[in-house]
Amino acid sequence: MADTIVVATDGSDTGRRAVDFAATMSKELGQALCIVHVLMLGRPTKEFAKMAEVEGIAKPAKKSGGTGRMAALSGLFPSAEDEIGTARMITALGEHVAASAKERAEEIGARDVTTRICAGDIADEILDIAEAEKADVIVLGRRGLGRVREVLLGSVSQKVLHHADCKVVIVS
Repeated sequence: MADTIVVATDGSDTGRRAVDFAATMSKELGQALCIVHVLMLGRPTKEFAKMAEVEGIAKPAKKSGGTGRMAALSGLFPSAEDEIGTARMITALGEHVAASAKERAEEIGARDVTTRICAGDIADEILDIAEAEKADVIVLGRRGLGRVREVLLGSVSQKVLHHADCKVVIVS
């Protein structure tokens, strides 16, 4: 049996529950915990804004002004609308998500906690890291911040479940 649990989080509520579950497994089984966050580069702006809101970094803008959620992010970086500024925001938010998840996992008592931040297809990145870590199990949320594409499982969860070479635990 491998000695690593891989948990993926996007900062959503189900992502946080997945981290809590994986941290408890790590503590109880004495296995190392690897926390994975895949940067939301190239994702729709509203998903990124939702992630910032969920993480408490930005509050939603008032709908009456017609400015939307991105107005709440405008103060983070002066060039938030250009690609470099947006990439910096996404990277900073991803680092925040991973660091918060690591802190939470260590509070629960997880062992040997590491974080991996990457970019690319979310499911493929999770699967690649699980393979590299020789993970015994992958833990992830049923659905994250993206649009609902499947009735029962999010598209990332479904792809990981069907392609993983190890056990997969889906947390709702």
